[in-house]
Amino acid sequence: MKKYFLLMIFPLIFVGCSSASNFYSLNETTELIEQKFQDSLFTNAHWGVLVESLSSGEIWYEQNKDKMFMPASNEKIMTTATSLVTLGENFTFETKVFFNGEIIDSVLKGNLIVQGNGDPTFYTKFFNDPRTPFFNWADSLLKFGIKEIDGNIIGDDNLFEDNGYGNGWSFDGLDSWYSAESGALQINENYIDLQLIPPKNLNDSLQIIPNIKSNYFTIINNTIISDTGKTRISINRPFGTNNIIISGVVKTGSRIIERSPSISNPTLFYTTVLKESLIEKGIIVTGKAIDCDEFNNWQLDTNNSTLLLSHSSPPLRDILKGLMKRSQNMYAETMVKTLGLNVNGIGSFREGKKVVESVLTNFGIAPKTYAYSDGSGLSRYNYISPQQIVKILKAMKNSQYWNIWKELFPIAGVDGTLKNRMKNTKAEANVIAKTGTISNVRGLSGYLKAANGEEVVFSFLINGHLKNSEDTELITDSVLSLIAEYPLKLKK
Repeated sequence: MKKYFLLMIFPLIFVGCSSASNFYSLNETTELIEQKFQDSLFTNAHWGVLVESLSSGEIWYEQNKDKMFMPASNEKIMTTATSLVTLGENFTFETKVFFNGEIIDSVLKGNLIVQGNGDPTFYTKFFNDPRTPFFNWADSLLKFGIKEIDGNIIGDDNLFEDNGYGNGWSFDGLDSWYSAESGALQINENYIDLQLIPPKNLNDSLQIIPNIKSNYFTIINNTIISDTGKTRISINRPFGTNNIIISGVVKTGSRIIERSPSISNPTLFYTTVLKESLIEKGIIVTGKAIDCDEFNNWQLDTNNSTLLLSHSSPPLRDILKGLMKRSQNMYAETMVKTLGLNVNGIGSFREGKKVVESVLTNFGIAPKTYAYSDGSGLSRYNYISPQQIVKILKAMKNSQYWNIWKELFPIAGVDGTLKNRMKNTKAEANVIAKTGTISNVRGLSGYLKAANGEEVVFSFLINGHLKNSEDTELITDSVLSLIAEYPLKLKK
């Protein structure tokens, strides 16, 4: 029976050994690991671990590698891998702007219609101002001689299904940025970035600055200013409304606070901001901002509409980098629907899921041996094993997309969700991995190079822990740091 490499490493972590000359028999090592798991912060936790050498194929450590775990944002590994191999690194989203009616003198007598297929990039990660594409469209309209729109601004979002939430998402998180709805038309990642600047004295109030000013949402400031104690605020948006309620106590002179509540109905948000942007650029709009769902059986009539302009997103490789490094849930949900639309002609999660399942089958993962319930990992209905994640990681390592794929992951101690982890260790700038966190769930899966030069693939999935998520890093990060530092061999 093959001995396992990390049976060496866990005892070194827990008993504080710092030299590569310490060796243990298999029985001694097993006893130490079992004892330390029982005595650790995670007595009640369910661990799944697989660490394997990509160079030799040898399994260095395993624990419950075939058992099912909620993966949290490790779910994005499946979504992103499928998107890359199916759509290709240069895929772009296309937004089209039509009008119906006619242009008389400088007036568009008719509606301006925007048809989207999910472009998530109208945000500050791609533009200085999320409204930049809208301002560019306004400039184009002015060049066409259009100074007034005597009609409505209609958002056609029918290329995607209307349900913008994932299956099994927690209701109490839907007003947060990480649970923002996905849709065919999206701006500012379907939330509002708020900067809250505390006053310097009791006579002033909290200054609230949204990164997009719009009449689409209402900010309700219920905070109390105090010169004692600590700042404690909460922000919530009652479901189905766009009333952003800020409550709590703000201490004078305290630090600036940043929060990002989600908004409801991204399409109507999109058309409202578009209308406001056109007006800001000097174009008169007499009609309303409308979601096409307000019309019964809406269908864009391309025979009686004229294409004015179109907008292409940055290439998919740049979008997927944001998805993985920032762990952007809305991007992941968008990608599943995009897969459904581009492969099966229907922009729904159900159709996108079929594409994901097909790709995973090609990777050697049989259908119905896992549960893929959303694209991002927010759902608690997702289940997969560490071994299945490692299969995906190995398949991508051997694919034509490896050079792109490896650039998508957060880098330990450098960027993304690993920016502040494993610093000042041999794992820094070595480990590339996808993190995952929801309540009582933690995940970390990816690649690193061991001190002996071997390339290693790993997956840690932890369910049911009752401590802070950061506490899991005491184990996972230490294991990876030791692999990076010590080329240990188990004593025969």
